[in-house]
Amino acid sequence: MSHGTGAVPANRRAADWRTRAACTTDPDAMFPSSNPAEIETAKSYCRRCPSIDLCLQWALNTGQEYGVWGGLSEGERRALRRRRRTAAPISIDDYTGTPRTLAPGRTLEEAWTASTEANGDHLMWVGPKVVYRVNRNITPNRLAFYLDRGRWPDGDVKRMCPVEGCVLPAHLADRRERAEAKDLAAAA
Repeated sequence: MSHGTGAVPANRRAADWRTRAACTTDPDAMFPSSNPAEIETAKSYCRRCPSIDLCLQWALNTGQEYGVWGGLSEGERRALRRRRRTAAPISIDDYTGTPRTLAPGRTLEEAWTASTEANGDHLMWVGPKVVYRVNRNITPNRLAFYLDRGRWPDGDVKRMCPVEGCVLPAHLADRRERAEAKDLAAAA
């Protein structure tokens, strides 16, 4: 509408990444309080969004201070801006370790689906053994952990089942989870 006249402007904005964003169904969820559960709910929209990298780039370029944008909370974006040393654009691929070559134009979950294969009660990784991105190696176990838990693991991720190559998130545990399980076993 234009100036309350009821006329539709002739120069409408062209469709862009915002029209494909997963959060359009519940935009208020993207501005959570400091409650970790609310932040995780907002990030869950981002993990299935085809616009995650463009959203993060836009938020960084425009200095968005509030809300979850591109899968990162306010504090995570501030930390990323502090680490930003050059004027080169930052991609969500650089932050998460998911290579563009693995799944160009796909969400992390779509890339995950393309690189895994069900095998009975297990999920086998059929993609590259190690993903090299921004001076670090990302293993399929770390990617599985991140997509399942919504956070990067503390320390190494170990498979808790005997099947070689299984990346089913329920069969993986990071250092923190293994320590918690050990404490529970000792208390019992």
